[in-house]
Amino acid sequence: MNIRKVLCRSAGVALLSVAGLGTVSAVQIDFTGGTVTKNDTTTGVTNNNVTFQGVSKYEEAGFQLDFIFAAGTPSNFASIVGDYYGTGNDVVHAHWSSGPFGEVDEIRVSKIGGGTFDLGGFRVSTNTATGGGASDGNELTWVNSSKANNIFSVTPDDWGLGAGSDPLISIAANNSLFDDILWFSFTNDASSSAVGLGLDNFFLDEAGDPDGFDPTAVPEPSTLGLLVAGLLGFRALQRKGVA
Repeated sequence: MNIRKVLCRSAGVALLSVAGLGTVSAVQIDFTGGTVTKNDTTTGVTNNNVTFQGVSKYEEAGFQLDFIFAAGTPSNFASIVGDYYGTGNDVVHAHWSSGPFGEVDEIRVSKIGGGTFDLGGFRVSTNTATGGGASDGNELTWVNSSKANNIFSVTPDDWGLGAGSDPLISIAANNSLFDDILWFSFTNDASSSAVGLGLDNFFLDEAGDPDGFDPTAVPEPSTLGLLVAGLLGFRALQRKGVA
């Protein structure tokens, strides 16, 4: 087999692999382009530019995030979705009822209309004891699911987005407590020093998919674009007889 045929076959396999990625039923919730419903029932759409305060729920890609409040009327500063940090990146941000800034008891994510799914991971943009400042290491914020409470705690993290990507919490493939779940949620322990929690990029997939969905394995759009462009360029050269 000559080198041209080998390269053509390799290019075809690569293109099929890229196309196949689109068939995986993985969902990434990045809090952009979804619908916000506020406590006063007004709605809006996130766009990496605006910030909505006093949010009761957020909907995107068939999933719903609900803020569950302590008794009484929550303040607008308790629950926030949008470009809260002013960096052109939408997040969800809550202030716990145990702290001085808000009344949130729980942040819960489920499928709109019900149904089960798997949690693959999420990113943390804030888990701090200091409003607008650094964590103290005693922030004990729990991750729960419909199968169990207090499964593991969120890593303490300073306020706001860092210079790079937010820390990624990847759910272990053998952690069945996040497989085929009806919901997952975040709660603040009574002994926790955390006053605020910021989250970004939930990685979810359909129940029944092979266990081990790894959010780190989801290619960035730019990577896919470069690969496809390179393969198309090679094909053009091959037609001209250059390759």
